[in-house]
Amino acid sequence: MQMTFIFNYAELLTFMRKKTPDCLHVVPGTPAPRVLRLFVPLALIIATAAHAQSTTSATLPETRIVSDQPAPDGTTEGVESYKADAVTVTKVATPTQDIPASVSVITRQRMDDQHMTTVEDALRNTPGITAVTYGDGTSYFQSRGYPAEVQFDGLPANDGLQYLPQFDLALYDRVEVLRGPEGLLQGFGNPGGTVNLVRKSPQDVFGLTGTVSAGTWSKYRTEMDVTGPLTDNGSIKGRFGISGETGNASVDHTRNGQGLVYGSLAFALDADTDLTVGAAHQKMDLDAPDYGLSTYDDGSFVNAKRSGFYGTDWSFSNTEMTEVYADLVHRFDNDWQSRTAINYRTTDNNSKYGYVAGTVDASNNTADYWLQRQHDKYRWVGIDSYVNGPFQLLGRTHELMVGVNYADRHQRSLSGGTDGGTVNVFDINEPDPNIPFDSGTISDSTQYGVYGQVTFKPTDALSLIVGGRQDHYQSSRQSLIPTKLETVDDPDQNKFTPYAGAVYAFNSWLSAYASYSDIFTPSQAFQTTVSGDVLKPRTGKQYEMGLKGDFLNGRLGASVAVFDIEDKNRPLADDANPGYWLAQGKARSRGIETEVTGKLLPNWDVQAGYTYLQTKLLGEAASDGSVQDTEEPKHQLKLWNTYRFQNDPLNNWRVGGGVRVQSRTTRNDVSWQGGYAVVDGLVGYEINKHFDVALNMNNVFDRTYYARVPSYYYGLYGDPRNATVTLRMKY
Repeated sequence: MQMTFIFNYAELLTFMRKKTPDCLHVVPGTPAPRVLRLFVPLALIIATAAHAQSTTSATLPETRIVSDQPAPDGTTEGVESYKADAVTVTKVATPTQDIPASVSVITRQRMDDQHMTTVEDALRNTPGITAVTYGDGTSYFQSRGYPAEVQFDGLPANDGLQYLPQFDLALYDRVEVLRGPEGLLQGFGNPGGTVNLVRKSPQDVFGLTGTVSAGTWSKYRTEMDVTGPLTDNGSIKGRFGISGETGNASVDHTRNGQGLVYGSLAFALDADTDLTVGAAHQKMDLDAPDYGLSTYDDGSFVNAKRSGFYGTDWSFSNTEMTEVYADLVHRFDNDWQSRTAINYRTTDNNSKYGYVAGTVDASNNTADYWLQRQHDKYRWVGIDSYVNGPFQLLGRTHELMVGVNYADRHQRSLSGGTDGGTVNVFDINEPDPNIPFDSGTISDSTQYGVYGQVTFKPTDALSLIVGGRQDHYQSSRQSLIPTKLETVDDPDQNKFTPYAGAVYAFNSWLSAYASYSDIFTPSQAFQTTVSGDVLKPRTGKQYEMGLKGDFLNGRLGASVAVFDIEDKNRPLADDANPGYWLAQGKARSRGIETEVTGKLLPNWDVQAGYTYLQTKLLGEAASDGSVQDTEEPKHQLKLWNTYRFQNDPLNNWRVGGGVRVQSRTTRNDVSWQGGYAVVDGLVGYEINKHFDVALNMNNVFDRTYYARVPSYYYGLYGDPRNATVTLRMKY
């Protein structure tokens, strides 16, 4: 049996070693075999499964167990629910009821039901998060009026989420989101919230899954994932998976393809020590990327078709990503444990493109055009080590966590550009020029800190959480082109960040919480006043309180939160002195967040959230109380639910649907998009316990709206109505 799987792995690896872009590009007139190559992995898995069934029962591996009960460690794979009872964005797996903060989870079941394939898909459907498409295969994400930060399996990676490519969702078990600042465990960064991308891990029992899908705009996708023990005693477990996708975009001429391969091994070094190592590599090719249109000179929207293309047919954006990680956990006899983890990630993006550079002249539909070339390399290194466990004080048991971490970010950016002249935006035909690099920089940032958190339990019902973090931050930048200059060091920053929270359980199903968080974002060397002074660090604080409840015997969770964020020394561009900055910016963000997640009935899953957000600029820089973040709507509602029929004549069928509703937004206080609603739907049928087929439809009523509201630069329509059919297999 093991030899059979080794043989199939070899075939799959041979497939993946073929030049991925060649097999993923879709070009008009492409022969069918090129597309069908995507379906080879599924054929191999089906053959493997068929061979497994033909073997004797004595040689069949134990298969994975599926449950509708959330796992205590937060794992959502194999759990047929949208509710997760624990998260690891707090490092230690913590029940969501015990966290004095607003938390959401997109589980593996929710991802599969709604056919989510990207991090943007997951965050676009997460309550309280605003996801904005950028046009080059990346996105940016806001929460509570501020950008969100990211963790990879609990390791902070500041500035690792916004405007950057991410791995395919096939790599991940779940997406956790903690809204609001998490300076205690995240370190310096933005106060909007923290997204924790939690990878799939090797499992104790055998599991084999595969999917193939086909959809609108000639989109084809395949996934394969196999996991289980590799030794008779289960001391070594493994996981291996691939995904591949190819297709056109809703915009004319734009095509994309990606290929991902990942694997991990888990070793039980002894009864109390586990080591997990893994790696992932992904290649993404985007042909003819398009940033869309700006507005007319007067701020009105250009009446353009949704499939309109405003780039150049020779444009491209090619990206390679690699990640290597290790995680060592040791359990002590006194219920204490230690965890040390390291993560190394690189991203290499090479691109060349054209875009409409400024507003459009309404009299003749002309605008300036710019041609750009870029090559960006990023590297993140994260190390985290902590111990946690119980201790006794005054006859009560309490919890302590103490740790240290290190985070390093390196970026090397080269760019060049040339004027493309004036073009008619509906008839762009730019030649492919040679564009030399005329600007280049290297920037580095390093952050390391010591943190601690104590959870006191003066009574069974009351938890008092206090903690703090001492951080050191240093950064530098160096000009490479046009002239290589000496490295410029930013001022070193040292800061203690306190945290306090309380959770009170009224009973077994209802609790209340309150918390206080500090905000600290270091200043940068280039942010100087006209007098040459570097801006003061950005500081602030958040107060939050809320209620959390578990209902229907724990199947359904509900929460409501109110928050108030005050932010000062907010950097603002000095309009009177271009190239310089002011430190007069003050802001306030207030709001309410509600969420319901879980099972209304044993066969009815739901996740719904409503957010009310009010952001204002304060102080001398905005005496009129202007909105701070106009891209985030004041009102936002997100709902998805799936109902599985259990009785004839519809037994094994399921239907699902959802809606995303938001109020008006703008990027320039002039060009406003009114509120809108987008409805998605699902119809699925479970053929048998191993095979399932589903039809997902997005934007069912074909609503026209902007995914990124046009301004002086860039505006993108949301996708029109589209559908995907998916065949899924699992053993």
